[in-house]
Amino acid sequence: MTMGNNERNDVFLQTLATVLLRSFLLGLAFLLLWLLLYLISPGWMFEMNARWFDISKRDFDLINYFGIGFVKISILLFFFFPYLVIRSMSRKKEGKRST
Repeated sequence: MTMGNNERNDVFLQTLATVLLRSFLLGLAFLLLWLLLYLISPGWMFEMNARWFDISKRDFDLINYFGIGFVKISILLFFFFPYLVIRSMSRKKEGKRST
């Protein structure tokens, strides 16, 4: 017995939704780790980076602030919002099948 085209699309979309959700959670874990490291030990982080790069404390703070914001927006834009769209499409499709 072979799967029809609609069933293949449903399986693909469910798999894609799972991958997007896991990617979102992994990105969120990375973001929280970055934020916690920055809040707990900003001096250590600055010293580690000041060895490699000639930056001031103010520049370091700005890089971290904008970096955390950029990663947060990217995670939402590329992983969470597509996941929500796929889930809403699946629910609408299931609702049409049941009626």
